[in-house]
Amino acid sequence: MKRLLFVAAFLATTCSTPSIKDIVKDELNDINPVAGVIKVASVFTDHMVLQRETSAPIWGWAPPGQKITVIPTWNKRKYSTETDAEGRWEVKLDTPKAGGPYSILITAGKKGNILLNDVLIGEVWLSSGQSNMELNLIGATSQGVEGSYEAIAEAGEYADRIRFLDIKEGKAFTPQDNVEESWELTDGEVAAKVSAVAYFFAKHLTKTLGVPVGIINNPWGGCLLPPWVSMEYMEEHVKGLIPDEAYQNILERVDEPDPNRDAPRQVATLYNSRLYPVIGYALRGFIWYQGCSELIFNDIPYYDKLQAAMVRCWRDAWGDKDDELPFYFALIAPYGYSDPKGVKRGYFVENQLSSLDIIPNSGVAVTETLGDMGCIHPAKKKEVADQFAVLALENVYGVKTGLGNGFAHPDQVTFPANSKVEPKTIHQAGYDLEILKADAPGKKIVVHFADTRIGLGHYSDYGTPVKGFEVAGPNKVFRSVPAEIQWDSVVIDCSSVPNAVAVRYAFHNWCEADLLTTLGVPVASFRTDDWPM
Repeated sequence: MKRLLFVAAFLATTCSTPSIKDIVKDELNDINPVAGVIKVASVFTDHMVLQRETSAPIWGWAPPGQKITVIPTWNKRKYSTETDAEGRWEVKLDTPKAGGPYSILITAGKKGNILLNDVLIGEVWLSSGQSNMELNLIGATSQGVEGSYEAIAEAGEYADRIRFLDIKEGKAFTPQDNVEESWELTDGEVAAKVSAVAYFFAKHLTKTLGVPVGIINNPWGGCLLPPWVSMEYMEEHVKGLIPDEAYQNILERVDEPDPNRDAPRQVATLYNSRLYPVIGYALRGFIWYQGCSELIFNDIPYYDKLQAAMVRCWRDAWGDKDDELPFYFALIAPYGYSDPKGVKRGYFVENQLSSLDIIPNSGVAVTETLGDMGCIHPAKKKEVADQFAVLALENVYGVKTGLGNGFAHPDQVTFPANSKVEPKTIHQAGYDLEILKADAPGKKIVVHFADTRIGLGHYSDYGTPVKGFEVAGPNKVFRSVPAEIQWDSVVIDCSSVPNAVAVRYAFHNWCEADLLTTLGVPVASFRTDDWPM
């Protein structure tokens, strides 16, 4: 029914919207695109989606002092300006509620004009990161995406509502004004080639909100994070917050002169090529899936500060001083990383979660049970996208999904009375965790969880065994232990560990951890100790 209403609304808008010829017939005899003095930034093309109910900037270039008039068909208004001394012009269009298609005429009078057709008004998001965001809906060689066949097969039904600007520019050592790509409707052929996470996210939003969704997608597989940050923001927001040696190490990473060779390593090379050209395009927020390269490069202890600097850089570039643009990021999923029993990923996920403390208006998608020991690109991309979508629906659009907007995490861990653990409250990666001691000695540790909605244990009964828990004594040697789910708690048998003082869950590069909420959402890895890596 919702889909029928959407189509009906589109038809009604199309029938009632005057053509651009009707609006400007008294001013121009020829409104066909003319190769004249006026240019529009390359991010503004046919088929684009503009953010609804805002002042959406549109900009370009012409000779200095040239009068420019922009006329959208949705309100018939004429927005006029003059180019500055450098030949740049910009106007802000008051956008209506979702709808379309519309046209936009950009004219310099008889000297030339540009006509943009099939413009929709809806919701716009920017998706970025590395290969787990880049992975196409159709997958890659020997790396499939669950649900891709169905999604591609029915893509035609959503093709007009989901539109992508899929940026593929190479690295750049100075800021670039334009990209070569243009907006596309996502029929099956196009949908197969775009980001699976971003596509599933857009599909979830358009189905729930009933409006068009535009995605500006620009990830690069294998990239590090600093290439997405301007040098100015590295200096202002990273230098001095991390060890000098680590900071210098970041600055010494240099990219190849060939802009299309090797994954980006150098500060600002992706900011210049894939972000700068779209800065200012009106959008609702950001989704981000990156971090595997930082783990490999051992940037683990300060990734949160790098990510916070990047978000500050992006928000400031959009003029968002009040942190209104949400930033939702995915935790890196379990993977062997040449040593499945290693603990680097556990520490890295902990650091990622600590970003929640220093990035206002942020949220996280948990991937703990979605990984693959032998493949760094898990097939379960829809689960990540759905978590992003629920965060957006709850926090941005005010939709009460019934799924909540937090992630399940431990809030109390109760050790036996005979344990030598010290009762205290610790702040552990985005949340407070209370360490308690029971009234009597025993051989059980009880971990209570918050934000589970209705409990733990997906499709299972009370008392179901759960994998992935380890316990250590003062010797700091962790041992796998039996554990079982009891409502919103996990009860751990610590009888095999004399004087248990620490609990960890899924704190490895890869392990068979399987703790889910009753709704099927993974529980993130965690620990109760503060022992260094």
